[in-house]
Amino acid sequence: MQFILVKDIKAGVAKAKAAIANEIDSKTILFLSGGSTPKPLYEELARDGIIHPAGVGMIDERYGEPMHENSNELMIQNTGLLNHFDKKNIPFYSMLHKEYDREQDARYYDQKARDLFFHFPKSVAILGIGKDGHTAGIAPNRTHFENPIFDKEREHLYVSEFDDPTGPFGQRITMTFAGLSLIDFLLVFVFGKDKQKAIQKAFTPGYMKDCPARFFQQHDIAAKTLFITDQKL
Repeated sequence: MQFILVKDIKAGVAKAKAAIANEIDSKTILFLSGGSTPKPLYEELARDGIIHPAGVGMIDERYGEPMHENSNELMIQNTGLLNHFDKKNIPFYSMLHKEYDREQDARYYDQKARDLFFHFPKSVAILGIGKDGHTAGIAPNRTHFENPIFDKEREHLYVSEFDDPTGPFGQRITMTFAGLSLIDFLLVFVFGKDKQKAIQKAFTPGYMKDCPARFFQQHDIAAKTLFITDQKL
């Protein structure tokens, strides 16, 4: 794993932008995650207009109608990045469809991810880590909640879904560990003092079910991961 420690998010955006520009070409599929941390990076990429992937997909999404007020895709649209892609005729593949329920959305996007991995020779993802140690939309197990994404019968899925009715995740659709494992370059963008414990936990031994960010510890995953943060291990 390449680990870059920077003084603040502005410096992190500059490093991330350079790395992304170096990795993406016209044959690359780009997968985007939500959250507040990558927002300034998306804004900068939109202003500069320096990336031109073959297509753009999502890492995870809050279930609902397309562009609903809490959706990741609306946040990304508000940064101007989707408008940049639209002007360049770069297709955006939404996880949300008005006519589908949550399970149908997940099945559709599982097939869409398989199609994208098959048709494009390279893939890049922008990810983060939550305060609870989650990455993508993969919620960790906790007292009174066991994430069904970790069930053995779902291990073959690239995209899955779950409902966290009493916790912060709600209804989610997300790429799984199996899907994330196929991505060729993973940029992990983590900033803020409130992420310090999560970062430390991500790099300590333990179960991925308890801290999904431990996914990045795996040798084959670490080899293709760039970690940019303002927090020391």
